[in-house]
Amino acid sequence: MARAIIEKELHFETKNETGLLGQVTKTLELAQVFIIHLSAYSVKNKAYFQIIVKDCKKAKAALKHLIPKIEERDVLVVEFENKTGTLAPVARLLGSNRIAVDYVYGTSGDGFKIVGIFSTSDNKKAAQIINKDSGSFGV
Repeated sequence: MARAIIEKELHFETKNETGLLGQVTKTLELAQVFIIHLSAYSVKNKAYFQIIVKDCKKAKAALKHLIPKIEERDVLVVEFENKTGTLAPVARLLGSNRIAVDYVYGTSGDGFKIVGIFSTSDNKKAAQIINKDSGSFGV
């Protein structure tokens, strides 16, 4: 069983520099912005960040001196039971309903659940069908 909700994700790219992750996270800490989910990676000389925080407005204000252009996107946050095979039915459900997955990342930090962050071609429809299929109506 899975359940899905739509959240906001901050998405930005900048020049890749040593210590950038530390600068971004320390800036958010000083602004008392709680990071819920984070994906950061580099490709050649660019750094890419995808961050879900408790307060997007506060985070954007705090980071604007470091990152002048921050995009706010809707993403689908899906919780799964942490056991083999729980992602496959959700992936099949999205595909069979012609919902494309642009990207996905996730973690299983507590050992009991997996949290996946999805960007899809239709996050609202994806949340509805995942919750309907699992009997979890937007909880």
